[in-house]
Amino acid sequence: MLFRLFLLSVTLVITMSFTQSINGQELKHMNLHYGADVKQTLDIYTPSGKESINHPVIIYVHGGGWMRGDKSNVSDKPSFYTNRGYVFISVNYRLHPNATYNDMANDISNAVKWVYDRADQYHIDKQRFNLMGHSAGGHLVMLIGTDHSYLQHAGIPANTVQSIVNLDGPIDLVKFLPKNEQYKEVFGYDRQAWKEASPAANSVNQHLPPMLLVTQNRNSVFDFIEETKKAGNTADIFVTHSLTHREITKLLGSNNNSAEAMSLTKAVEDFLKTYNSM
Repeated sequence: MLFRLFLLSVTLVITMSFTQSINGQELKHMNLHYGADVKQTLDIYTPSGKESINHPVIIYVHGGGWMRGDKSNVSDKPSFYTNRGYVFISVNYRLHPNATYNDMANDISNAVKWVYDRADQYHIDKQRFNLMGHSAGGHLVMLIGTDHSYLQHAGIPANTVQSIVNLDGPIDLVKFLPKNEQYKEVFGYDRQAWKEASPAANSVNQHLPPMLLVTQNRNSVFDFIEETKKAGNTADIFVTHSLTHREITKLLGSNNNSAEAMSLTKAVEDFLKTYNSM
């Protein structure tokens, strides 16, 4: 009898560590492995009490200069988006020096495939997948969203991704790296390699998901937007004037009453609604 009670208590502790209620608004499933590496994990936040319907999903990729960062850096976004009917997923991925940027992009692609294969389990609509990333994470979601080979290699059906939100992530490394020398440690010193690692190089590809680029500098994304529109794609821009690089993700969906933070949150929300029938 005592042994059975012990097993029951252990089971309850384990269950609570993986599925918890957050502020009474959503359920979370933590540290789920989509791969064998310790960094290949993700957290899933699902709307509470709405298990009878399938929801659109936002798969979020953290920043950190491709060298640091963690999936726990989500601020108020899980509560904000689950309250609006989305499943919100935050992904970890291998980092430099243990991984190349290609390894990181493949990690994110494999995480998307893991979620796609378990969509029914977490009440996710397979027709409404959205990618969002900040800084280095923004670069990575743009890379796998504009270069069809990443998601195809992971075995994800074409046109699965409905939209991409890039929160101030670099898209043209040829312009970015000379001004940010510290990241040459990740991408090397070959300008041709920088071009190949740049989502901007894929601007002419057709049938790309609609994209919203949040940036502090319109000039850094203007050429990309013009080129990708010529190829028949949809790309919108939101330029921040007072928010810092860090605040762009920290204040998205927060209760901060900054006028620009509220405008950013509304712009992202309206963009996502357009492609998710919310």
